[in-house]
Amino acid sequence: MQFANRVALVTGAGNGIGRGIAIGFAREGATVIVVDIDGSAAEAVCDQIKLSGGKAVWHQTDVSCSDQIDELFQFIKQEFGALDILINNVGSTIRKPIVSFTEEEWDFVFDTNIKSMFLCAKQAGLMMLKCGKGAVVNISSIHGLGGISRRLPYSTSKTAVESFTKTLACEWALDGVRVNCVSPGYIMTEAMRETFAQGVLNQEDMIRRTPQARLGAPEDIAEAVLFLCSDKASFITGAVLQVDGGYAAYHGPEPIPSFHHELE
Repeated sequence: MQFANRVALVTGAGNGIGRGIAIGFAREGATVIVVDIDGSAAEAVCDQIKLSGGKAVWHQTDVSCSDQIDELFQFIKQEFGALDILINNVGSTIRKPIVSFTEEEWDFVFDTNIKSMFLCAKQAGLMMLKCGKGAVVNISSIHGLGGISRRLPYSTSKTAVESFTKTLACEWALDGVRVNCVSPGYIMTEAMRETFAQGVLNQEDMIRRTPQARLGAPEDIAEAVLFLCSDKASFITGAVLQVDGGYAAYHGPEPIPSFHHELE
């Protein structure tokens, strides 16, 4: 178990990608702090981990609120005394034209997607830098790599996540704390299923547009995150790893980017 005797904090761990990451760390021996704004969802993931023989605690926290972050990290200090891994996974979006956005909606997306990372990283840094070690992974999105209509605050905030990652990686490198970023493509989570059900996106179109011709699973993201936090990635910091089945790599005009080769 590569993360035995390590403590990992995963935000937004009540469902989807965050839940997959939390379960992955627990499977590899870490004690996982399952954090979500939905306390019942966080508790359910914690119970699932324990039933599988893992170690976990849960904490209901709005990670965009500094007072609640202070309370969370006070709890971590009292319970564990140290933090080895931080996964900044919380994210949200609002789909509408920019001319229809309110200032409050813009602030909500940015507070959720980037302010929360600042607040958590600041507190985690105060613990990790003293120990001279630690790993942080921020979850971005392939939409941070370019534009997408009706998602301006989301796309812009995800671009900010990547800059935040690189800058923090440089600032903390000599103190032994590595900071990296994972940019997921289209991942089949509960939220994505709902998006397809509402007709916001077409599942078949997304599959056709992805060179690997499939959507990702939360476990695909979890494995990338675990690698970046492991000793195997000891010389990797400031990296942005796209985990998207080739979606961001494809820029051709055809809606189907791949084909099967028939070789003799």
